[in-house]
Amino acid sequence: MRKNQVFVGALLLVVAVLAVGCAKPPQQESDGAKAAMTAAEQAEAPKYAADAWDKAQQAMNAVNAELEAQQAKFALFRSYTKSKQLIADATNAANAAKDAAVAGKEKGKTDAKAAIDAAKASLDSANTLLADIEKCGRAKRAKEVKKDLETVKGNLDSYKATVTDIDSKFTKEDFFGAKAAAETLKGQIDPIAKDLEGIKTKFKCT
Repeated sequence: MRKNQVFVGALLLVVAVLAVGCAKPPQQESDGAKAAMTAAEQAEAPKYAADAWDKAQQAMNAVNAELEAQQAKFALFRSYTKSKQLIADATNAANAAKDAAVAGKEKGKTDAKAAIDAAKASLDSANTLLADIEKCGRAKRAKEVKKDLETVKGNLDSYKATVTDIDSKFTKEDFFGAKAAAETLKGQIDPIAKDLEGIKTKFKCT
């Protein structure tokens, strides 16, 4: 009787070992993690949430490395417990990257609009100063001012086309490009506006 019990116990142990050893890769969970990574990439995480995207990629690399390590083992000794945890971590990291990308893109949009509005305001101010000076007889009679005003007018007119290009970037959701271009434009306009303000003050143009 005791021999039979020992035999049954040994048989159950073998079955248990085989059941664990023949564990299958967590394909469904792995596919879910890959889908989460794809969603994050489509949300432009590499562009708007670079740090979070890097973490998600690193987490996914760890998943792939662990799955490959288990696959290289003899079937009897494979275990996917760690793989499942790594997959869960990678899925969470991918979802976090997606959320960060959505927030980052919205911030990029807001920042770009603010920069564009500031550039347009500077251009409007410069044009207003130019118009005031052009109405000012004392300033217009000064030869050096007249020549400078022609150059300034040409520059300000060309900046209108630049604004159109910047608006196009914004419409195409190139928020980083639009912001950079708007800040550059404002940097070109502000010194001109300062000079125009100086001319207006010097010749007491109202």
